[in-house]
Amino acid sequence: MNLAFLQDFVPIGLLVLGAAVCCWLDLRQESRWAGGSLTRWVALGTLLVAFLACIGFWKSSFGPTPPDIEHGSFLIDRFALFFYAAALAGAGAIILCGSDAEAELDPHVGVYHALLLVATAGVMFTASAADLVSLAVGLALTTLPLAIAHGLRKTDTSAMRTATRSLAISGGLLIAFVTGEAIVAGVSGATGLRAIVRQPLPVDPLMALAALLLVVGAVGQLGLFPFGSWRAREVQQSPLGPGTARTALVALGALAALMRLLPGALGGVPLDWTVTVSILAALTLLAAPVLALRQRRLLAAVQHLLVAQLALALVALVAISKPATASILYLLLAVVPLAAVALGLWGAFRRQGDDDSRAALRGLWARTPRLAGMLAVLVVASAGLPPLTGFFVRIFSAEAAMRAGFGWLAWVAVVSGVLCAVVAYRWVMVIFDTRADGPELALPGTAALVGVALCGLSAFGFVVALGPLMGIATRAALPPLFGP
Repeated sequence: MNLAFLQDFVPIGLLVLGAAVCCWLDLRQESRWAGGSLTRWVALGTLLVAFLACIGFWKSSFGPTPPDIEHGSFLIDRFALFFYAAALAGAGAIILCGSDAEAELDPHVGVYHALLLVATAGVMFTASAADLVSLAVGLALTTLPLAIAHGLRKTDTSAMRTATRSLAISGGLLIAFVTGEAIVAGVSGATGLRAIVRQPLPVDPLMALAALLLVVGAVGQLGLFPFGSWRAREVQQSPLGPGTARTALVALGALAALMRLLPGALGGVPLDWTVTVSILAALTLLAAPVLALRQRRLLAAVQHLLVAQLALALVALVAISKPATASILYLLLAVVPLAAVALGLWGAFRRQGDDDSRAALRGLWARTPRLAGMLAVLVVASAGLPPLTGFFVRIFSAEAAMRAGFGWLAWVAVVSGVLCAVVAYRWVMVIFDTRADGPELALPGTAALVGVALCGLSAFGFVVALGPLMGIATRAALPPLFGP
């Protein structure tokens, strides 16, 4: 028995063990404790213990001479450890901010927390994958549990339909991803990423098709063109927690898989796939804010704005360099807290039976100024307007695209930013309208409010600490070819 492998697998194993405990408590109907969900605190405790178990990895890997830990198809390097930290912190923020939204999943809150822990383990497994099979398994562990979680509200017909459709689409996208991997394996004659790097791959349309299937199969889960409308309906009709968790955790898992494959394993032959990725990025950058303009509910508009920010990752992906990859990692640090803040605010809306339509939010500043301020900041941050993190990510991504010879894609990113600013302006004007019709709205509960405050502070802190964070992201970024 390889004891070193078991030791290195401890963080992921702890998450699986915590998920089993949450399921056991749910089956015993011992899910309430101290005025809240017992499984919530079990899940948070599991994430904390897993985080502590990773400290030794970070201490050694980010030192002067980082030793990578490799066990066949399982690799722990700086790139993987970045996603370990982001996934654990992001899952904790989602659980804390989603405390108000847990009532939607009652009496199966424990199962939801278990599925969330499994999805977090899937992100970590994907980031540590060193071959094509492990990447597919990790991405499935990330996406399918959250798709299943949509069906926990079993008495709601629309939620069950959404869950069935979500599971079917997620499964189909995974099949597309595996098909793209199969093409890569067939052309290269290898499944290990290091072995693929050493193969002289041809430049032909078959590799472009493989890239298309890989990108659509991974990022399509988030609302990549043409899946934006499906994601908006999913957020509106299904439980809020699983829908928001998909935005955060699936973004981490999908981009980890793409970066391992495209600028990682296929970085030596970029012309096969960069044009394909640039076209999908451009379509999503334009479609997401246009769909946001059409929304009459703020939550759906915010989701589309976040998708537009995530599309900037594809803009930077075409530049095969460490700075471009670092900008993608910084983008993930910007988007995950915003998704958690959206969950915390809209969890309070649904708990109280309130509406997030234009008519309901008009004049909110005069009725509930603190909540109105939170919503306004969230909208501005989701649109990527200065001086928040999304603005710097847009600059970094446009610069990366120009250096890679895709100047037209940089202009598309600028146009998308203008459209996102228009969306934000319209909703801010609604919130600060002088008409004050309607009742005062309550703030989120204590746990959710703490999570919203922490995530909001982190979003502003990421701007202040831009230099150090970009330095960490650059050290964690993959070089043009797969390796430490």
